[in-house]
Amino acid sequence: MEIVKNRYGNDRVITKIDDKRIRVMGESLFSRIVEDENKNITMFDFEGGPCLNLGGKIKFMGSEFKIESIQPEKHKGDLTSVLLGVSL
Repeated sequence: MEIVKNRYGNDRVITKIDDKRIRVMGESLFSRIVEDENKNITMFDFEGGPCLNLGGKIKFMGSEFKIESIQPEKHKGDLTSVLLGVSL
């Protein structure tokens, strides 16, 4: 688990679930999602960041992973999380 700050100073908790999945979680009043014509999510943007893009990179514990898939998770209140399919 690694905790990083967004541009407003709010915590984002990054957790490696297994070799192919990483979860990013934190409080966010809103988030933006972009889908392609096939309804695949190509971008997920937390309030204040991070903005995660399909094919983009995410750093975790000194390694850089390529984002292969993006799956928002449902929570109550201001808690927001997204599950990323990743590869090295």
